[in-house]
Amino acid sequence: MHFTAGFVSITAALLTTVGAMTAPEVVANINIITGQSQALQAPANSINLLSGPLFLIGQGPFPQIVVGFSQIITTVTDDIQAMQGQQPFSVMSDEQSILDAFTTFVEVHQELLNILIGKAGILNDLPLVGPPVAQVLRSLEGVVDTIAFGLIAAVPDVSAPFTTQKNALDVTIGQAIAAYTPAV
Repeated sequence: MHFTAGFVSITAALLTTVGAMTAPEVVANINIITGQSQALQAPANSINLLSGPLFLIGQGPFPQIVVGFSQIITTVTDDIQAMQGQQPFSVMSDEQSILDAFTTFVEVHQELLNILIGKAGILNDLPLVGPPVAQVLRSLEGVVDTIAFGLIAAVPDVSAPFTTQKNALDVTIGQAIAAYTPAV
């Protein structure tokens, strides 16, 4: 399933006017973000010694990765706006489906981040590559935290395991940021 950023933005705008999202809509939005993260795994896996010099001329996998993370940030930002005023869900199966979707997102996103962490050592000698990657990861961290806190508030019966997933993802994002932040 492939959705364009425009479709997601239109969907988010429509949901904002309605005022509340259903659990299936929340799950669908999380699944879109999961798909975007999964799509970045192939470019991340293709990072090699030539990726750094290619990045400096706008080629290779890094531009695609940075743009992909920027698209994820846009999608999550749209979802945050769509969830404004979201009331907590009161049906346990709704809460569990949201937790399950978020857990899958965390697993897929951590896999992507771990690929990037593992590839960072290849580029230690190219300090111009790390800062743009670290910058987009910092932005990603901010929007993921914002939506996670909103979702935690919306699923009170499963907030503890949801918080555990959020915290695990925070650790991995922090490691990825550190891996791409040049030593001073």
